[in-house]
This record gives sequence, structure tokens and C-alpha cells, in this order.
Amino acid sequence: MKKVLFVLCIFSIIVFSVFSSEAFAQISQPEDGIFFMFVQVTLRNSDGNLVTYMESNKFFDVDKKIINDSLDHFSSSMEIPIFELNDTKFQVFIIESDTEFDSSTMFANAYYNVTIDDRTYSAARFQFDSFLTSPGDEVTAVWTIARLV
Repeated sequence: MKKVLFVLCIFSIIVFSVFSSEAFAQISQPEDGIFFMFVQVTLRNSDGNLVTYMESNKFFDVDKKIINDSLDHFSSSMEIPIFELNDTKFQVFIIESDTEFDSSTMFANAYYNVTIDDRTYSAARFQFDSFLTSPGDEVTAVWTIARLV
């Protein structure tokens, strides 16, 4: 139930922010089709309690070709719904990754990595003020990417 509410909440945020009447939120017609990227990062301690929550739509080292290729792969292996609003068709992808720490470390980046033929490419990076992790802590990064169809 929480996951459904989460998806509906993200979808609502995307729809309201993208299709509002403000000029800065209008959809441009990007060549690569990607018009929205958003990441949410949570850190939970070994007891499962929330320690840190961050979100952003500001990224570094973005390679939209690699991202598009990964989205094409997801689309070919599973059914991704197509939404239509004001004669604009788009898909929303929600990709989640978890990392559990086995030692104390500083954590300062969330990466959207794509692996092709045993080689890993960084397609986008969210950089933030670092935080200290302890053994058993878990970071979850949820990437939301919308692209035109």
C-alpha cells in the first residue's frame, strides 16, 4: 500500500510540476526525450530507523544517452505504462537501489550506474554533504525519470 501511495505521490508531483502554467515548468521537446529526473536518498541505521532523507533534481556528470539506453532496456523487459496529458505521451520510470554498509565510512554521492557487458558506467551523480555510516546502515536511492514517448 505504501509503495502504491509513493508512486501516486511521485506521479502527481511530476504531473503538477511539468504541466503547470508557469513558463519554467513547461515541457520542452528535448532531443533525448528525458524531461525530468529526480532522486530521493534515505539512510536507515541497523535498527531500521530513519537517519537522513535527501532529495534533488540537480545532478552532475549526466549522460542522457546511457540513461535512455537503460530505459529502453527496462521498457523491453517489462511493461512500463504510458501516460498522456494534454496530448503529450510520457513514461515514468522508478529505479531503486540499496546499499548496506559493512564498515564505517563517509557517504557523499548517489550514482545512477548502468552495467553493460560486465562494465559499469556512471550515467548520473547526485552529490551532497557527506554523512557517516556505521556497519549495518542501509542507503536507498530512488531515481525517478520521466521521458517523452
